[in-house]
Amino acid sequence: MGAVLVAGVLSTPAFGVEDDPVPLAPRITSNGPYTECATECVGQGEPGLAGMFTFRPNVADIDAATGSTDVTGYRVRLLTDFGATVVSGAEPAPYAAVPANDGIQVLEVQAKDWGGRWGNPAEFTFKVKPASGAVGQWQFADRPTDPAVTTTKDTATEGTERHDATLKGGATWSDRARRGKGDYSLSLNSTNPDKGKAYAATAEPPVDTKGSFTVSAWAYLSGTRSDQVVLSAPGARDAAFSLRYSAEQKKWAFGRGARDADGTTEVVSYGDATSPPVGVWTHLAGVFDTKRDADKTNDTVQLFINGRPQGQPVNLSAQAAAYEPWSSTKGLQIGRTRADGSYQDYFHGYVDEAAVWQRALRPVDVREVSQLETEGGPATALVAEWNAGPAIGSEIKDVSGYGRPALALSAEGAKLRADEAGTSTLALDGVQGFAAAQGPAVDETGSFTVSARVRVDGAEWAAKPIGYHGIVAGQKLAGESSWALVLTKFDTDVSAWSFVRTAVDEGGNVTERVEVQADDVMGDFDTPIDVTGIFDAAATTPGDPDTSGRLRLFIGSTPHGGGPHAGLTSRAQGTGELAVGRGVDGGSLEHYLPGSLDRLRIWSGAMSADGLWHVLEPESVG
Repeated sequence: MGAVLVAGVLSTPAFGVEDDPVPLAPRITSNGPYTECATECVGQGEPGLAGMFTFRPNVADIDAATGSTDVTGYRVRLLTDFGATVVSGAEPAPYAAVPANDGIQVLEVQAKDWGGRWGNPAEFTFKVKPASGAVGQWQFADRPTDPAVTTTKDTATEGTERHDATLKGGATWSDRARRGKGDYSLSLNSTNPDKGKAYAATAEPPVDTKGSFTVSAWAYLSGTRSDQVVLSAPGARDAAFSLRYSAEQKKWAFGRGARDADGTTEVVSYGDATSPPVGVWTHLAGVFDTKRDADKTNDTVQLFINGRPQGQPVNLSAQAAAYEPWSSTKGLQIGRTRADGSYQDYFHGYVDEAAVWQRALRPVDVREVSQLETEGGPATALVAEWNAGPAIGSEIKDVSGYGRPALALSAEGAKLRADEAGTSTLALDGVQGFAAAQGPAVDETGSFTVSARVRVDGAEWAAKPIGYHGIVAGQKLAGESSWALVLTKFDTDVSAWSFVRTAVDEGGNVTERVEVQADDVMGDFDTPIDVTGIFDAAATTPGDPDTSGRLRLFIGSTPHGGGPHAGLTSRAQGTGELAVGRGVDGGSLEHYLPGSLDRLRIWSGAMSADGLWHVLEPESVG
């Protein structure tokens, strides 16, 4: 048999079949847990659980006499994924396909021949069951009208057993809650004679800590002088896990006791950064992963902060030779732990949205949980509001209910100016006027929203040089601003707003600076406008897993910066001065904004466009 020309390539046909230029659709066999859809699709497994598949050449591509084939490999992909994987060999080892989502999935496989030509695809359609939900959830939204009631409901829907929690030791409900106005959290700032020992607990364990599990909660830390535990699962002597703040390490931590015994080794996954901010909402999650097998040598723990994994998973057997997976025997503790047979390390602050799962959540799942989604988008909580309207004297008080320090007016260049109705605004001379308070108001490694209503003085701005930056509001970070709302003068008649984030190293040197800029030139001089910056820590860019969040900018309720979104790859957390009317840039404070400011508001959480419209235009809401 001679060579033939197929698609411009000189090739020797396989087994004397001159009209079969490429391999036929290969055979796909499932080794579990997924089954092929026939007349009915039966859901199996869950997202993240690999299905094992065997690939073999089409029977017609195998020589009946010799059993040989010209198939040399396969190209494999799930149609919901980006890219494909190539495996070698006519009969390769079983292939692990990992579905990222639930629902119908299609595995497509093409065979390749010795000439490198890809053949006709075969498809294997299967259905993935939704992942199991939380087996316990305590949202603390059910504050009772009767003060004698001290129980908060377990609102999880997975399974049939519920584990309500009882508030003890002076624990109560607070309206400082992560879902904002109308919501409640667990307050562990006890004022009774047993002060410092407030907590909540279930009667029985809601999760078996011998198997894979995940725990999470929103924590609002009031101080850092001692170890403080957010969640734990005690046994007779120790805790199977504790999600906590470590005063020694000055870090958030997720640890697991090697055994239920006095003096046992605790294997810990610590946060990447030291000295986390206090007085802010932070999302914490801990994952214990057994890898779905009985081999204790591959068991790991890992901490997540604001949806981001901290370091690498920590192997328990490698850190503690005595490690044995064990089950907690007592109820879940919210606000304390157990060690050497006694309860200790009581939390001081607020806890909200606590939950436990009987599985190891994937990083993408933890990130989703940290978004705290509602029907209208991610939940937000107003955690700071400096409103100049009712202000008098030399300061603007925080009216958010969180008790932030007041914005103190500078001695020169800033004053409160009242209109005929008695409503004040903060007047800024653009030369030395500003107002400042001690920050931060949010955990900036998580999602947040900042919005200022400002009026820029057109005549004073026209006198500024080209290249001038005027900062309406910003949070100091060394010689920079960790975030800032900035107006930049690019040319005589060309100025534009931007929302900027900056990260620095331990020496204060800038390691990263990202910004999103307005699409239009600033034209609303001498008119009050709302400028809003949103940092969405949970947003990711396809193909860029290191991107830790995206910036968005709104002028009024109109979104700007519709091009490629700025993403942040470094941790940026401001400390020190939070100011309006000036900010830090390039080590300089000479970035004063001329005009006036009515208010500055900050929310924990990334506000949706619809949510922002409702906040900025309340008179339009029917």
